[in-house]
Amino acid sequence: MRWKKEEERKEHVTVWIDRKNLDYLDTLIDRGVFENRSQAIRHAIRTFVNIDKGLIRYIDSASSPAE
Repeated sequence: MRWKKEEERKEHVTVWIDRKNLDYLDTLIDRGVFENRSQAIRHAIRTFVNIDKGLIRYIDSASSPAE
């Protein structure tokens, strides 16, 4: 068995999701967009992270004093 590199490993988390959002994810699964809820939620998190990549830099620049 090949051991995964640290950056390839996944962590297990538990989240509570509003029924409305879960119903939407289930609709996407039913229509074949995703295979299961885990895949849909991982996609949503990746999308959020990719959109917000500059957020930490923005927060850091806003909190540091102007030169």
